[in-house]
Amino acid sequence: MKQYLLKIITIFLTALSIIGVCASSITVGASFSSAKKIADGIDMINVTFESCNYTLYGEIYYPTNESNTYPGIVFCEGGGAYASAYDWLPTSLVKAGYVIFIFDFPGQGKSEGIYPNRGIYIKSLDLFIRFTANKESTIHYKSGTWTKTISNAITYLTDESSVKNIVDKTKIGLVGHSLGAIASTDAATQDSRINCLVVMYHGNFTNFNQVDVPIQFQDGTFDLLSAPPVTIYSYKNAHTPKELIMISSGTHVGFTSVFGSHCLCPEWQKDISLHYTIGWLDYFLKNKTDAYNVITTGTDHLSKIFRSRYNFGDGEHFLNS
Repeated sequence: MKQYLLKIITIFLTALSIIGVCASSITVGASFSSAKKIADGIDMINVTFESCNYTLYGEIYYPTNESNTYPGIVFCEGGGAYASAYDWLPTSLVKAGYVIFIFDFPGQGKSEGIYPNRGIYIKSLDLFIRFTANKESTIHYKSGTWTKTISNAITYLTDESSVKNIVDKTKIGLVGHSLGAIASTDAATQDSRINCLVVMYHGNFTNFNQVDVPIQFQDGTFDLLSAPPVTIYSYKNAHTPKELIMISSGTHVGFTSVFGSHCLCPEWQKDISLHYTIGWLDYFLKNKTDAYNVITTGTDHLSKIFRSRYNFGDGEHFLNS
């Protein structure tokens, strides 16, 4: 706990020292087409697409080998967030054999919104604060824009993007964090193209009786925005197949790359999240039988208090921690 407090103080002081000189305006760019090599076998393209009368910014990561087709994953960021806040995830998913599309919702990151895009960027913390992002996320989510945008993002990835030919339209997964997790469960009740979900939060527990695709919940025991009992409640009320992964000492911000080495999160959080995310996608999108052992076997640093568990229709099973 002392270590976390020291990190909070460091972040606060750093922000104060930089905030006065970092005011900036990040503008939505034109559509991009040239691929960037991210790592061996992995390319990325910056794109823009239209949704709900806004031009939105996105990034598509995909395998360099375009002779095969791959399941498509749409990542849904949290409220007030931005694409680069999740840059720890796409490369690993591409290495596992997926095409991943991450985008900024209206009024967030580099996307258009109701208000001009003005904010501050603190490079040392990879922290972008768009002054009106939280206000816009509330407006757009409540109006249904987020749900519609997720469906539009799927359409863009599978039917309009320059990599559409390597995306298997019959295998589409959503991964969402925070408000993006809630919007993901909303979208799954309305868009039949969605085949499975991974939500890093409790999701929308008011409509789980309508979600009929496999769903995996991930949360941290120190996630104060979610609260483990709420996520457990969501899990218990979801249809099977379902899984709950509770990460010991995990935090809300720990599912992002914000704050870098100053992140208020345990060093194992992202590794555990990635381990079970890929396992879930592999099992339900690729039908890989060996992935069953991955998602049903415990690892170090799972919570011993709020126990991880799964139910594929044959009763409750607990993961050892």
